[in-house]
Amino acid sequence: MNILWLTNSPCSSIERTGGKTILGGWLSSLEKEVLKHSDITLSIAYLSNIKEPPYNYNNVIYYPIYLGSSLRNNKAKKLIESRQTIKQKEQRAIPQILEAIEKCKPDLIHIHGTEELWGKITQYVSKIPIVFSIQGLLAPIKEKYFIGLSKKSVRKFDSFVDKLVKNDVNNLYQSFIYRAARENGYLRYAEYIFGRTQWDSNCTLALNPARKYYLVNELLRDPFYNYKWHSHFCNNSKIRIVSTISGGTYKGFETALHTAHILQTYSKIDFEWHIVGYNKDSKWCKAAELEKRLKVSDYPFVFHGRLDADSLAQLLSESDIYVQVSHIENSPNSVCEAMLVGVPTIASFAGGTSSILKDGEEGILVQDGDPYVLAGSIVHLVQNPDLAMFYSNNAKCRALQRHNPENVYKELLSGYTSILSSYNSNDNR
Repeated sequence: MNILWLTNSPCSSIERTGGKTILGGWLSSLEKEVLKHSDITLSIAYLSNIKEPPYNYNNVIYYPIYLGSSLRNNKAKKLIESRQTIKQKEQRAIPQILEAIEKCKPDLIHIHGTEELWGKITQYVSKIPIVFSIQGLLAPIKEKYFIGLSKKSVRKFDSFVDKLVKNDVNNLYQSFIYRAARENGYLRYAEYIFGRTQWDSNCTLALNPARKYYLVNELLRDPFYNYKWHSHFCNNSKIRIVSTISGGTYKGFETALHTAHILQTYSKIDFEWHIVGYNKDSKWCKAAELEKRLKVSDYPFVFHGRLDADSLAQLLSESDIYVQVSHIENSPNSVCEAMLVGVPTIASFAGGTSSILKDGEEGILVQDGDPYVLAGSIVHLVQNPDLAMFYSNNAKCRALQRHNPENVYKELLSGYTSILSSYNSNDNR
């Protein structure tokens, strides 16, 4: 079968110029697994910041969808591109995507994620089945957009450059509102959905009771299969906590900050908390300080910024506890990665995390935004290393099965086969 993926990242083709994937690396892993089999002929259209013609790399045809300006002046070009409206990006992208579809002539189109503009093609493509993979869901997330950090706190730390390139909180939120409404429009009429959690199943069912839903799990990046956690509680006097937190008002760093305050003030545990994704001068850290009236520098945080997969997997394997503090998620890869390495995990009971990690069997789920129960859960694991090992073993076993490459490929192929059978047997087309 001839399949066209529409993705936000260049997948494995980034390697042709020596690049490394940090975001969206799971797609590269899935692509490489697909290429091990002969059932699927794969093509990939992706959003690109470089204007170039379609190309072949490792037997995959790639179609770069260029949204940038034709200006040659790099500084002016970057500024104009950063200030493009969402509708301008759509106007640039749609003709290119339709051209790629015409050249590829796929049996099925697979859109990875509903957050971006890919779903607009459903207005123009009527003779090819289209399936959406759910990553996050913007409309439910919008309801919790300012649950962690208030707009007032974040606005105080928006820089002139943020405002110039529309990366300030007002523009980000307005963009989120538009994209959430656009996403609802996609899902309202989507016939086929690939999802991974009860949360994304229920959310899509609410928007579209007629959609057909298929469970298709994700592959993770290679290093997380190769590193193994070993209990450090008995060997280290200092407890090492790790959290991966991306930028955003609802990602929960203020909860981590407040939890660190409680641990340091009351528990007397000697700990250090490693934050992957932020630098210490991040505006999200400053906004959390303002929100909680606490100083980050007063607590033992270690900031790593973004890490590649190998560095993050190694850090996890050398840690004691992984903590996820986001106020809303679907199936956070960070939790999946920690489980696969085997790190005892505490995660927010929000969104789809209860489908990813079973409370009391594979780790601990806590109410999002509750620093007291989170601090107590950390103390509980430190005081009960045998329980931490129990969670570790169960979580790793679950993750190895869920993210097994052969199992995921079978789920994907089964989904494609079922959709094509359903679509082709519909006499009304």
